[in-house]
Amino acid sequence: MLERITYANEETGYTVARVDTGRGGNDLLTVVGALLGAQPGESLRMFGRWGSHPQYGRQFTVENYTTVLPATVQGIRRYLGSGLIKGIGPRFAERIVDAFGVDTLEVIENEPGRLIEVPGLGPKRTKMIAAAWEEQKAIKEVMVFLQGVGVSTSLAVRIFKKYGDSSIGVVKNEPYRLAADVWGIGFLTADRIAQAVGIPHDSPERVKAGLQYALSQSSDQGHCYLPEERLIADGVKLLQVDVGLVIDCLSELVAEEGVVRERVPGEGGEPITAVYLVPFHRAEVSLSNQLLRLLNAEGDRLPGFAGVDWEAALGWLARRTGAELAPEQRESVKLALTRKVAVLTGGPGCGKSFTVRSVVELALAKRAKVVLAAPTGRAAKRLAELTGAEASTVHRLLELRPGGEAAYDRDRPLDADLVVVDEASMLDLILANKLVKAVAPGAHLLFVGDVDQLPSVGAGEVLRDMLSEGSPIPSVRLTRIFRQAQQSGVVTNAH
Repeated sequence: MLERITYANEETGYTVARVDTGRGGNDLLTVVGALLGAQPGESLRMFGRWGSHPQYGRQFTVENYTTVLPATVQGIRRYLGSGLIKGIGPRFAERIVDAFGVDTLEVIENEPGRLIEVPGLGPKRTKMIAAAWEEQKAIKEVMVFLQGVGVSTSLAVRIFKKYGDSSIGVVKNEPYRLAADVWGIGFLTADRIAQAVGIPHDSPERVKAGLQYALSQSSDQGHCYLPEERLIADGVKLLQVDVGLVIDCLSELVAEEGVVRERVPGEGGEPITAVYLVPFHRAEVSLSNQLLRLLNAEGDRLPGFAGVDWEAALGWLARRTGAELAPEQRESVKLALTRKVAVLTGGPGCGKSFTVRSVVELALAKRAKVVLAAPTGRAAKRLAELTGAEASTVHRLLELRPGGEAAYDRDRPLDADLVVVDEASMLDLILANKLVKAVAPGAHLLFVGDVDQLPSVGAGEVLRDMLSEGSPIPSVRLTRIFRQAQQSGVVTNAH
C-alpha cells in the first residue's frame, strides 16, 4: 500500500514514495518512478527493477504500475485525506468514512449527493468533491488505457500532460501526432502505438509521418534536405509500402506544408528536386537573407576604420603585440574592420589566432563593443585566453532556452559593434541562423575557422557554403605556415 509521497514533479510525473509491503515489521520501502495518479492509501501492483542509491539505500524503480482502490476503512480514510480531492482533508475524510464506512468510495462514485449527510459538508463542497473525483478518475482511465496499448508509465505521463482528457482520443485516432508533439516519442514509438490501436499499415498518416521521420534521420547525419528520389526510396524501405503510395503521400505532405519541395543545384551543377523539413528550409532562406542584410546595411558601427591610416594603425598594433602581421593577415584585419560580414580561414599554424587577436585589439582601441563566441565551451575558453577578452558559447551569448527560443534575435539584437565567432566550422544551420539574426544592422560579423576541421554536429555546412565559389561573403584564406608551426609534426601532417 502507498503510505506517503515524499516528492512529486508535476511536469514529468517523477515521484518518490514510501510503500508498506504488507510483510509486517513497519518497514517502508522507497519506490521511485513515474507514478502520476497514484495516491496514499491505494494498493499498487508495480513492475520495475531493484536498485541501490548511494545516499538513500535500497529502492525500487517503477516502470509500470496498476492501482487497486483501498478496501479497508483505514485505507479509505488515508486515501481520501491524502489531498487527492480538493475540499477533503484528513478531518473531513474521517467524517465521511465514519458516515459510510467501507461503502465510502462507492457513495462518492455513484451517489455523490449523499455526501450532504455528512456533518459540515454543504452542497457547494459536495459538488466540488464530485468534480474532483471525476477528474481523478479520468487520469486513471487515461493511464490504464495508455498502459494497455504498450505505453510506458513515463511516456503516459507526458502524453497526459500534453492532451489531458483528450489523450485517449488522440492516441486512438491520431497516434502519429505524438511524434511531433510529445518529447521523447519519435516515429518508431508512435508507429508501435498506432499498430496497437489498429491503425492500418498503409495508412496515409503513417506514410507521411514516416517520410518526415526519414528526413529527420538524415538531418542527424548532417543533411538539410534529401533528393526526392532518395527520400522516396528511403520511405519505401522504412515503411514497407508501395512506391506509388509514398509518392502520393509526399505530394500531400507538400500541399499541407509538412515539408518543402524545391529545385536546387546538385553536386554536378545539374538541378535536382530537394525535399526539406520546414524548419531547415526556413533557416536556410533566413540565414541567406540575414547575411545579405548585414553585408549591405547602410549604417556602420565601426565608422572609425572607414578612413583610417592603416600603416599607422598596424604599426601601433605591432608595437603593442611585439610581432608584425604577414600580408595575408593584414588583409584579413582590414577586411574584418571595414566589411560588415567576413570570413577568415586557413589551416593550422597559419596565424588565424594571432589575426583574430589583432582585429580585437584594434577594435577595442577604438572603444568598440566586441563580443566573442564559439560553438563549444572549450573553444570559447581558448578564444578568451587568446584575446584577453571575455568569450562565451553561442548558446550562452544568445541565451538560448530549452525548446530553441533565444533571448536575442532581430527584434532584440546583441549590443555589439563587432561579433567574432571562432571555430565556425562547427556552426550548424539552425544555430547559425539564430546567431546572425541577433547581430544588429551596421555591426561587423567575423567568422573564423577551417572547413577541414571539426564539422558541425547538426545539419548544414555553413562555413563551407560561405566560402564556396560565387559566395558574396568576402573572405581571406591564410596559407603561410609560420616558422614555429613548421616544426610541429601535428601541423605538417594536418596540412
